[in-house]
Amino acid sequence: MMVNWDDYFMSMVYLIAAKSKDERTHIGALIIGPDKEIKSTGYNSFVRRLNDNVPERQEKPEKYYWFEHAERNAIYNATLIGASLKGCKMYTNAIPCMDCARGIVQSGILEITVDEEWNNTNAGEDLEHSRRTIQMFKEVGIELRYWKGNLLRIEKFRRGNIC
Repeated sequence: MMVNWDDYFMSMVYLIAAKSKDERTHIGALIIGPDKEIKSTGYNSFVRRLNDNVPERQEKPEKYYWFEHAERNAIYNATLIGASLKGCKMYTNAIPCMDCARGIVQSGILEITVDEEWNNTNAGEDLEHSRRTIQMFKEVGIELRYWKGNLLRIEKFRRGNIC
């Protein structure tokens, strides 16, 4: 079975998101280079080296002071290894907030693919952020794509057989 690139990358986004310790929100981000090589990944998490076993840091509104978003984590992780993101693409399961959108623009990423299903369930404050993010991406020429595909089922293969 041949897997298309969008399904492959978006499936990876959801695997990456599973690493999040946020009990309510699991966001993943994957940055892909021009040759479809993985440049960086990120998920919403506590900032690096911070004690992530403090229960009150999991609760709203306190968690917003301690957590970093997946999109910015992916950008920061790329900078740690000196990877340029100019001309890259990002896959994520949600439309980025305005803070992340600014980071995406400034890093040189030219295309964002988000899960269409997530977009259709946005409400309240998220909707306001999404509208502004979409407006910013349009103004600066970042292509925003909506993915509506199938997540891959991960199976173990050995000698041509599913194990």
